[in-house]
Amino acid sequence: MSARYTRCTALFLEVSCPFVLIILTSAGVLGNRVLTPLKISAILGKNVTLGCRVEVASNFTLTQSAWERQMPSGSVTLAVYNPDYGTSIHPEYKHRLAFLSPSFHDATIVLEDVGYTDMGVYTCKVATFPLGNTQASTTVSVLVEPKVYVSAGSSALIDGANKTTVATCIAERARPPAVVSWESDLFGTSEAHLQDESDGTTTSQVHYTWQPNRHSQGHTITCVVHHPAMQSDFRIPFQLNVQFAPDILVVGYDSNWFVGRENVELKCKAKANPSAHHFRWMRLDGEMPQGVEVVNNSLVFARPLQRNDSGVYRCEVGNDIGLRSRDLRIRVHEMSQEQRTSTMAMAGAIMGAILALFLISVVTIVLLSARKVPPLAYPDKVIDLPPTHKPPPPYSEGPTTSPPAALPPLIHPFQQAHRPEEGYELTAREEPSTKFLYHGARKPAQQPLFYQEWICHQNGADKVYINHREHYV
Repeated sequence: MSARYTRCTALFLEVSCPFVLIILTSAGVLGNRVLTPLKISAILGKNVTLGCRVEVASNFTLTQSAWERQMPSGSVTLAVYNPDYGTSIHPEYKHRLAFLSPSFHDATIVLEDVGYTDMGVYTCKVATFPLGNTQASTTVSVLVEPKVYVSAGSSALIDGANKTTVATCIAERARPPAVVSWESDLFGTSEAHLQDESDGTTTSQVHYTWQPNRHSQGHTITCVVHHPAMQSDFRIPFQLNVQFAPDILVVGYDSNWFVGRENVELKCKAKANPSAHHFRWMRLDGEMPQGVEVVNNSLVFARPLQRNDSGVYRCEVGNDIGLRSRDLRIRVHEMSQEQRTSTMAMAGAIMGAILALFLISVVTIVLLSARKVPPLAYPDKVIDLPPTHKPPPPYSEGPTTSPPAALPPLIHPFQQAHRPEEGYELTAREEPSTKFLYHGARKPAQQPLFYQEWICHQNGADKVYINHREHYV
């Protein structure tokens, strides 16, 4: 006898699943066979199908097929099928067991409302003529589908509080124990606990622990339960309920409030859990202006804006968790933003025009002044020639005056500039060898003359060429 088998599980069905891989039992030499699953998993409280397929050769006759159950006290016949007399069911199973479609080739039965007492070994027997009996057995095990639910933690989730148990996923009274886990993208942790029950089942509990914060309000975590009595994983979503003090947003001010503007208001919006129940408007730097009203949590300016509406306003909101406020500084300008922009543009244009006119005037004055300056005349230029190029002084007869024995030291370098023809004279009481004439615009007689200049003046030369002393050897 050889066999191939697998476990067949029926899930959420009113009838058990058909066997996939079956026992192949061979009795006799002529090919009569009875085929049944090796193991069948039944779900507590549901129906299970015990399959039995009969293969009989054409030269043999099926006389009877029956199901027996192995009990501690011995074998008990549960059901019998006879082609001539029909079916017969044991009195204890009369309302729970029946043949599915009895025939020469099929002895399958259905057992309803399976309980723990139905676990055991069942045998399908077939009697043929002339070979006799052929049989095959299957083992029925009872799976207990867990009752799955999620319970919230004992403490409320409050923003900023310490780590706490958010929720617990429970797979209650399962056989075998269920595999339970949490799916979440939060930074929480899971902790599992198993508890054995008196009826042979096991209860699994998995706690999810996390530190609450307001940004995860409404976020969903999922409990996942895996059990062989279920066709697929059982999933239960759980939505977080994080309580937090109000988050406040004041809208309505666009930085373009100006004197005379109408139909303006400040709206105080608050996001809170639980909902906010306290709203209050106040002014921090003075009394609330006349003509300003609070309507549906909004500060309404029921008149055109005035300059004294500028100030700091506060919206205060509270709920069961806490009290929060938001301050806003309002500036009311003398003119609108468009008017201010237009005025600045006009002022810039005027300043640009003034600057352009100023630059044009400066350029014109410079050009005209350059045209009025006369060029220097050639005779007025003093040419400083090397000593070898200077012409000798003209010779003329005059009073015999001895030149000084030696040139006196230069008092200062002679300035190369045009000197007026008048203003040179020689005092009769002073010798030219020891005293010198002076020249200049303010005191022409007090400025000394060099020796060469004195010689030229004595000879009547109006224009002289004077070089620095260092040019002479």
